[in-house]
Amino acid sequence: MDIKKIGLFTSGIKRVDYPEIGSITYKRNSRARRLSISVKGSTGVKVTIPGTLSFRSAEEFVLTKSKWITEKLLYFKNNIIKLEQSGQFQTRKHTLHYIPIEGDKIIVKVKSPSINVNFPKNLDIQNEQIQLAARKGIELAYRIEAHEYLPQRVKELADLNGFKYNRIGIKKATSRWGSCSVRNNLNFSIFLMKLPDNLIDYIILHELCHTIHKNHGPKFWEELDRKTGGNAKRLSKEVKKYRTGI
Repeated sequence: MDIKKIGLFTSGIKRVDYPEIGSITYKRNSRARRLSISVKGSTGVKVTIPGTLSFRSAEEFVLTKSKWITEKLLYFKNNIIKLEQSGQFQTRKHTLHYIPIEGDKIIVKVKSPSINVNFPKNLDIQNEQIQLAARKGIELAYRIEAHEYLPQRVKELADLNGFKYNRIGIKKATSRWGSCSVRNNLNFSIFLMKLPDNLIDYIILHELCHTIHKNHGPKFWEELDRKTGGNAKRLSKEVKKYRTGI
C-alpha cells in the first residue's frame, strides 16, 4: 500500500495518511505491553506502540488489518443518526433535536413531541457519546409510542378477526418484529413503530394467526392471506425492506 503522507513523531506521536484507509495516528507508550488498534467514530484510528516494538513492525501489522479498519470506519459512518434534509429526524410522534449547550455533560430528554440531545458545544454531533445518547433517546421514544399504540391495535384486530390471545409484551427486540408463545402470549418489538400502519397491522395479524397455527405451514399462510385480503405474500416482502434497530 502506498503512503500518501507521513507525519514526524512529535512527543511520541506520528500521523500517517493512507489512501485506502485514511489517517492513522501512531503513539508510542513505553508502559504498553502490546500493540493495540482503536477505531472510533469521534477520534478516528489510533495505534498504541509498546516501547520495545519498532514503528515499521507496528505499521506492517496495522496494514494487515486494513480491511477490518475500513469496515469499522464505514460502520461508524453509516450509523450516525443523521438529520433529514428538513433538518429533522423523526419517529411517529417525536422529533430529534441536537442542542449545543454550555457545560461538559451530554443529556438526553424525551418529552413529546421532542427528543432533545443536549451536548457540549465544543463537540461534534458525530461524537460517539452524543450518538449513543441520540440512539437511547430514539429507543425511548419508540418504546413510549409502542406502549401507546400496540396494545389497543392488537385488541382491535383480534376482536375484528375473531382471535384470542393471552397477554402482550413489548420489548427492544432486534432479531424479529414479533412472536407468539405456545401459551398465546404475544411479544412485539418497539421498532415496529418504524413501519407504516399497514405493515404494523400485517405483523400483528401474523402473530395472531400463530395463536391458531404454530408453524409457517400452508394452513398458516392460508389463514393469514384471508385476514390480509389476499396480500400476505406481498406484505411479507414489503416488511423485508425494513430492519429492526435504529
